[in-house]
Parts: sequence; C-alpha cells; structure tokens
Amino acid sequence: MPVPGQPFDDVLLPLLRSARAALPRGAAWTDAHTHTGSNDPDGVTATAEELLGGLERAQIARAAVFTTAEPDGYPAANDRVLAEAAASDGRLVPFCRIDPNAPGPLQEARRCVGAGARGIKLHPRSDAFALPHPAVEALVAFAASEHLPVLFHAGRGIPALGEEVTRLAGAYPDARLILAHAGISDLGLLSHVVQTLPNIFFDTSWWQVADMLALMAVVPPGQILFGSDMPYGSGRFASLNMLRCARQVGLSPEAIAVIAGAQADRLLAGADPVDAGPAPGADAAGHRWLAGERVVSYTSAALQGSFRGANPTEALALARLACQVPTGGSDGDEATLLTACDEMLARAQEAFAADPEHPRRIAYPALAAHLLAGTPRVAL
Repeated sequence: MPVPGQPFDDVLLPLLRSARAALPRGAAWTDAHTHTGSNDPDGVTATAEELLGGLERAQIARAAVFTTAEPDGYPAANDRVLAEAAASDGRLVPFCRIDPNAPGPLQEARRCVGAGARGIKLHPRSDAFALPHPAVEALVAFAASEHLPVLFHAGRGIPALGEEVTRLAGAYPDARLILAHAGISDLGLLSHVVQTLPNIFFDTSWWQVADMLALMAVVPPGQILFGSDMPYGSGRFASLNMLRCARQVGLSPEAIAVIAGAQADRLLAGADPVDAGPAPGADAAGHRWLAGERVVSYTSAALQGSFRGANPTEALALARLACQVPTGGSDGDEATLLTACDEMLARAQEAFAADPEHPRRIAYPALAAHLLAGTPRVAL
C-alpha cells in the first residue's frame, strides 16, 4: 500500500495550509491512532515506512502505533510494532494490542510494557469480545497502575461500551481511557458525564462532520486527542477535519494545540493531563445553514456508498445542485463557501469518471466539500 493519502489528498493542501494558521507558533502534532500490519482480514495494510511517510506528508511529529488485526494472535505482531518503534528515532510510540479472550492477556500486556510499550489497544468488535469482561478490567487496572492509556475501538456494534468505560473510569481514577473514532458508538450517552470524568478521552479519527462537531462541542478540549486512523485515513484530512471543527465551535488556538498533540504527549509520557478549559456547549456550532446541511447530507450519502463500492453519481449530482443557491456575503461568506464546495464536488465527479471501478477515489474532494459545508463559520 502507498503512503496513506498519496496522491489523492493533494487536493486538501490549500485548505490545510490556511487552517493550520489557527495553531500557535511551534505547536506540534502527535497522532494518537495509527496502525501497521499486513494480515488484517479487511485487506488494509501498512508498513512502518509507509506510516512514517504519512506522518511526514501531513507534518505530524510522531504517532502512537499498534498493529492491525492478526487472526493468528498478537504476540508476534506486538514484537514487530515494538521493533518498528525502536527503529523510528522516536517518531513511533508503540502500543500493544491485546485480545482479552486469548491466553494470558495480562501477561502479554506486562511483557510488552516491559519491552517499551506505552499503551494498550482493545478492539471489542474485531476481536469479538463483549463488555464487561474480567480480562479488560485487569488490563485497565494494570494500565492505571503504570499511568498508561488504554485505547478502545469505539465505532459501531459495541454494546455496553460507554456504560462500562464510565464505570472503569470511576473505579480507576488513574486510568486514561481513550475512545477512538470520536466515540461515535456512545458519544450521545456519554456527553452528560465526560465533564465529571476527566480520565475519559476521545480521539478524532473520524470523518462525519456532525459527529466531529458534537465531539468538539460537548467534550472539554483537554479530553480530545488528534487521531488520523492511518492507513485507513489520511493525516492531512484528519488534521484539516480537526482544525475546522474545533474552530467552528469557537475553541481557542491554545485549546486546539492541546488537542493537536500537547495532551497526547503527556499521556504517552505517563504525566497527568492538563485542563484546557470547559466544553463550549451544544449550541457552540451556531445556527443551521440549510444550504450547507443539504451538501453535507448528499456528500455523506456519496461517501458511504463509495466506501462500499457503490456508484456515487446521483448523490454527487444532488450535492452539486445543493450548492446552486443565490447567497449574499453573510456569515462565513456563504457564496464563496458554496463555490468551493461545488469545485470540490466537480473534482470528485472527475475522479469517479476517470476510474469508475474504484469509487473510493472520490473520497478526498468529497470529504473536503462535506467538511466545508459543515463548518460555515470558518473562513477559507
């Protein structure tokens, strides 16, 4: 597999250069969610060299890394990740991936931490375990004693994750529990308790703008960590997505810098997290912009279909039609924003026309239109 995002996320560069101006000078990026591996049944692969290329491409200083799924078990893959990190000159920080149903999960975690692992990755859906689980509790207790983060996959199809993570966070105050993918499986259920549980964190490795805006609005910025999900995603898009959504809800440059890397650096070092202030609140995203919401809806449909190999032609056409709205120079210069969305959608159509056998080629221009339409208060 090539370097994540290359060359298709080049279309994002002008937007990303502008968005990075929101960060204070000298702010460094640390990615809390990346992978290497070659045996995942989903077919996605990445070598350490490709991942490092993705970090370089997105100007990300370093990343936490763990293996993709390994049907034959994780000890050998954990050793590979440890070796990759050791050879990376500090740019990769190793996590061990643990299957709670495998023999000796706590012993494997202890072994890996003794060899240099700085966190634990758990994937309830891919590794087919339910919560609560006694081995998960033992792993969290161990990680808390070592001041190490535990990252849970938090996409779809994970019953009781939010309830159990809430219980574990209360039972182990020294634990640092990270819900991946903006915690979409349980963000709504957790939004009323996260501000009283400062040891629950969320990473930003997700793409739906509504989910990202909800995360930025209801979770304190000190409990949000930048994540790209490379090689499944692009570091460039993940950076742009985080920056625009953080600015849409009014977060300060200093708070955004904490999300971009400062907090992750503290967690990886075993230090206490910093308080970056309260969540902006559910109303922080601003008024409903109906033209933008229509673009968001149709681009979401196009992207969801293309990720599954479906033809996105109709959804892309409807998204472009949604851009055809006469507007004045009101908040966020909506006319300029719609023009930019339409240009990106035209590029998505061109990408599909050039290679209809691979609908995913529409991803980055369509994602850009989706994000721009969902963050109208952020200048281009």
